Amino acid sequence: MDSLTEAEARQFLSEAMVAHIGVVSNGDPYVSPMSFVVDGNRILFRTKPGKRFEALVANPRVSIEVSRFDDTTGDWMSVIVQGRAAERTDAATTTLAVEMLLEKYEQALGSPLNRNGFQAMASFPHVVEVTIDEISGMVSGRGLSFPTRPGRL
Repeated sequence: MDSLTEAEARQFLSEAMVAHIGVVSNGDPYVSPMSFVVDGNRILFRTKPGKRFEALVANPRVSIEVSRFDDTTGDWMSVIVQGRAAERTDAATTTLAVEMLLEKYEQALGSPLNRNGFQAMASFPHVVEVTIDEISGMVSGRGLSFPTRPGRL
């Protein structure tokens, strides 16, 4: 395994389509997937009321993970972010988050989203900002190094 540089980790994070956020809910770990965007040194996402949102309000320390696995070669890459979450209610941030999310996922699809069918803000009323305090990443191997497969094969 090799470590990613911070620049490589940030690039991989910004290109990932789905992340998993870990929060502490009533003393227990809780992990859930999310769509997100990276804006400088912060991650923005929208969420519904519920366990994830209540947990990050009660305990704003979070971990976010993105990864990729190649079924053919067994190669993988993973980035983990440690940060602090906070709800953002200002119009500038909430508008930016929605615009950036639309742009990211339209670009990934290669076509415009049907914005009339896009999930209304009312169904995902909370915009959350996670400040990136730490970021690290690992890759299964590069260059002449022997790739590490998952588990102990």
